[in-house]
Amino acid sequence: MRLAHEFELTAFNRDRGGAQHEMGDVEIEDRFFGCKRKKRIAKWVMPEKEEEGVFFREDHGSLMVSIPAELFLFLMSMVKKTI
Repeated sequence: MRLAHEFELTAFNRDRGGAQHEMGDVEIEDRFFGCKRKKRIAKWVMPEKEEEGVFFREDHGSLMVSIPAELFLFLMSMVKKTI
């Protein structure tokens, strides 16, 4: 939440004390996101070379993107400032 606040975004931790909020773990600018923590993340999901992020999907699944949190929050803050 601290990082979101640094980008002047409204953010709340909705999973305090294991309460399991029905919409998601974190709320940023009225959008809900889950939080996952793993000991190791698959290397193919992480950007390499000079990439900013990685687009990926499973067969017949939705397109997803893996980007650093700072870039994601920066993009959200730019959208907030232009709307």
